[in-house]
Amino acid sequence: MTQQIDYDFGRTQRLVAGIDAARAIAEETQKLGAQNVFVIASASTLADGLLAQDLKSNLGARLSGIHSGIAAHAPQQDILDAAAAARLAGADILVAIGGGTPIDSTKIIQLCLTHNITSKDQLSQYAQGSEAGLAIEAKVRQIRTVAVPTTLSGAEFASLAGALVVEKKQKQGFSHPDLAPIAIIFDPQLGAKTPANLWYSAAVRTLDHGAEGFLSPDGYPVLQAQFLNALRLMSTGLKAGFAATTQDEKYAAMMLSFQGVWSVAPALGRVRMGASHGLGYILGGMFGVAHGETSCVLLPAVLQWNAQQNPDAQIAISQAIGEADKPAHELVAAFIQSLGLPSSLADVGITPDQFDAIAQAGVDHSVVTANSRAITRREDILEILALANR
Repeated sequence: MTQQIDYDFGRTQRLVAGIDAARAIAEETQKLGAQNVFVIASASTLADGLLAQDLKSNLGARLSGIHSGIAAHAPQQDILDAAAAARLAGADILVAIGGGTPIDSTKIIQLCLTHNITSKDQLSQYAQGSEAGLAIEAKVRQIRTVAVPTTLSGAEFASLAGALVVEKKQKQGFSHPDLAPIAIIFDPQLGAKTPANLWYSAAVRTLDHGAEGFLSPDGYPVLQAQFLNALRLMSTGLKAGFAATTQDEKYAAMMLSFQGVWSVAPALGRVRMGASHGLGYILGGMFGVAHGETSCVLLPAVLQWNAQQNPDAQIAISQAIGEADKPAHELVAAFIQSLGLPSSLADVGITPDQFDAIAQAGVDHSVVTANSRAITRREDILEILALANR
């Protein structure tokens, strides 16, 4: 039987990389006819004051405001506060600068502006799986987002985003093709200011996307090739970064790592991921563990647990990373340790007495149960958590 494929190419129109971020933001927003450019940035990108100064210099009167302070995992109220500030400023385009949190938040801020959402209850009505089931109409395209990533999270390539419902310690998802940024700008000099642990943990997140995406039972050849290529580019870029002796070599390595994210991006959202992602969502929602760190502590364990189900596929992952004669879970674990990142659940504050609650939350979680080796019992999850606690 012929395989059926339904592939949405998304709504991102342009990507520019290797140039000054503030100048590129001015040029891209000018092309789009924007007169009131509102910036949502991570606090770390604004810390030294240089970025704000460059934005004011390049945008002039078209800069209508700069907002920061959205906490990790994008709490609903932080998003609503930012949306209120953008609404007051009369924003006609949004610019997100930073990692996954500001970029995903800005997509939801875009939704808030176009649907006049001012409360948590209103926002929740547009979330995936909501009982209200309100549609995210095409009018979200009236205000679009330009994304300027400073990490390797890949949020800039996706048309989906998540907000944290603090009261429930759960993430809610939002998805619409027009929530994808209309343009992406990557400036390696701005990325170089990102704290090393954040840069590297986001890199591991891309390795997680590549590995679990490749192993997904939903995959087909063109997507599987993209997932493996992302693993090759990201691992090569990280190794080149370690070997760099000049600033230009460091920037070139960062560009290569970014292209690893770029390679995996068109395949994201096309297949279901697995237990590393699903359990990671649970660790983030229940215990506030950052996304990149969840990948660091879970991916090697999930790969090890999966190995008996798909040994040939795991060899392909090892080949992509560069050492075909070693198990994929050992290679990934060694990479994480060499980057100085958390490598066990204990490193991120998760203790064995919390395993039962995680397993209970995971046994019916749609992403956890999409794992390439079937997870059908709480005991399966407990086995993975035990491997992740070594």
